[in-house]
Amino acid sequence: MRTTMKAILTDLTNEQKALLDHMMLVFCTAIRYSFKRQLEGKDIGDLEKIVAHKYNLNSRQAKDAVESARQTIASQHELVKLHHGNNSKKVENLIKKLKNPKLSERKIKTLRSKLAKRQRKLDYWTAFLTTKTIPPVTFGTKKMFLRRCKGLITKKEWSDCRNNRYYSRGDKSKCGNPNLRVVFKDGLSFLEISTLEKTVNNRAVKILLPVYLPQKLSKKTGKVNGVHYRKLFMDSLERREAYQVELIRSEGKYYAHITFKELEARVIYTGHLNMMGTETNSDGFALTKINNIGNYQGHTYLKQHELTFCRSNRRTNLCGELVKQAVDTAKAKHCGIAAADLKFKNDIDVSRKLSSGTNQCVYSKLLTMLERNCWRNGVEFVKVKPQYTGKIGLYKYCHQYGLDVHNGTALVIARRSYGFKETVPKLLRENLVSLDKVTIFNQTNEWGQWSEISKQVNKLFKKGKEVNTPGLWLVRRKLLLGIA
Repeated sequence: MRTTMKAILTDLTNEQKALLDHMMLVFCTAIRYSFKRQLEGKDIGDLEKIVAHKYNLNSRQAKDAVESARQTIASQHELVKLHHGNNSKKVENLIKKLKNPKLSERKIKTLRSKLAKRQRKLDYWTAFLTTKTIPPVTFGTKKMFLRRCKGLITKKEWSDCRNNRYYSRGDKSKCGNPNLRVVFKDGLSFLEISTLEKTVNNRAVKILLPVYLPQKLSKKTGKVNGVHYRKLFMDSLERREAYQVELIRSEGKYYAHITFKELEARVIYTGHLNMMGTETNSDGFALTKINNIGNYQGHTYLKQHELTFCRSNRRTNLCGELVKQAVDTAKAKHCGIAAADLKFKNDIDVSRKLSSGTNQCVYSKLLTMLERNCWRNGVEFVKVKPQYTGKIGLYKYCHQYGLDVHNGTALVIARRSYGFKETVPKLLRENLVSLDKVTIFNQTNEWGQWSEISKQVNKLFKKGKEVNTPGLWLVRRKLLLGIA
């Protein structure tokens, strides 16, 4: 797994800053030149030689500039596909909504206006997709470009936004990175930079700049709090792994983003005997433990209400704390962790039901951090398909073990990691499936049966003119099924 460490250059003189600024100016100019030439169809091999000669770069620096431009073009093509897919789904959803005969004239007018807007966006992205082109790219960000057009920033500030980075790929045969190399002398860390200046023997002049590699030490104990990035990177250097470095200037400071390969810890805590299912919510984790034969062993809920309204930096910190608690719980109980493989589509402005709940969504961040933390701590992490896990947990297990819907879902996720099938209970079959549909019901697969059960439960709530909610189902389950 690749890990990026954010280091910072310290104690720089004015001459060193001017040297770095000049390198960034030349490199970013070479990227923009390579970008234009590649759009014109220039061969990459020939372009690398032209860039090296035109901007006085060595072969590796020229390849880095051309590769950076190529990656920008490739990412734009992927974004075109992504935006086209998202807008096409929005248009389809709006067309389905307009077919509802119960809509009022005001609602129809609103949906048609929204449909016209979405259709214009879809046509915009379709044009790029069919012609295999990309939209205009603004180096320095579109926001700053508009501020420059309005005269809100100076020409120098606009130039600084466009020329603020220098990038170098790693090379394992060169034992790391030949142009931006991290070295250690007398216990101190330095960044060895190959400048654009040449010696008499046509060798690049190299300079050493002090760089701080992050390690957060506790003021009380002196131990490292959180991830010890410095040690992880030094271990990578001992293995002679390649690492890439990107110098970025931001608000007068110079940062070095170092990306290196991190070794996976040996898996110690597995699901051989026990597994803990996790259900991700906007305010925390629901954890439910089972044994290897699928029996319930206990549950808990790690809640942090601030996740729904706090700022992004605070939210990231809280997510890290929740993930650490979840992994520590798994380690204490000597079990693996199972989670649903969730994928969210961009339909917030169409699907009103989920818009408020996913406006400041942390699902993806929690799952990503949970997987990485398990990877580092030797905890087995299993992804399962999420289909009908919530419905199965609600209708089958919540009342049986006294769980809420989230812990019931986590129970189903844990069972699915072992490959257990979830048959529909006899009580639900007899009360929700009519006799003329029993044969068809028995012939359908597991998910199809639970889909039919869910539809029948919704019909029961509609008869009573009530909204189907998990809490109401748990309270009125016997009454709705006619067994009170």
